[in-house]
Amino acid sequence: MSVKTKALSEKLLRVVRDQPVCVEESATVREALTLMRERQTSCLMVCRGRRLVGIFTERDFLMKAAGRAKPRDPIRSYMTPSPDIARLEQTVGEAIEVMNEKGFRNLPLVDEGGSPASLVTVNGIIRYLADHFPAAVVNRPPQPHLISEEMDGA
Repeated sequence: MSVKTKALSEKLLRVVRDQPVCVEESATVREALTLMRERQTSCLMVCRGRRLVGIFTERDFLMKAAGRAKPRDPIRSYMTPSPDIARLEQTVGEAIEVMNEKGFRNLPLVDEGGSPASLVTVNGIIRYLADHFPAAVVNRPPQPHLISEEMDGA
């Protein structure tokens, strides 16, 4: 099995290890934004008890809440309800396919009970895949035929 095939067929359970950053759906916009800033995350999983009911991203804030939301408004008014999810037993390749097809930068990862387990991010997948390829491949320019043959500098 090639390195590429092995990397893409790895289960998300073995790849994603970040703890989910969750907030109750009754939390306010101010509380959500404060938590995002404190935890340095671009995304929150919105829960009702232990069950995922939505996702709130920087994009949600910019497109739905900025300029309209009051700090005390509940986050459920601006979240994306019933988001697409990935499960722990799915593969990296399957997550990439969903994220690419739907234009997602964040994909909630849930356990068998629907509770948040982690978050699959574009940056996380890039870091994971980069670990599986030699530096010579990772550091190649996207269009190698455009590299100058002449040395830069004096």
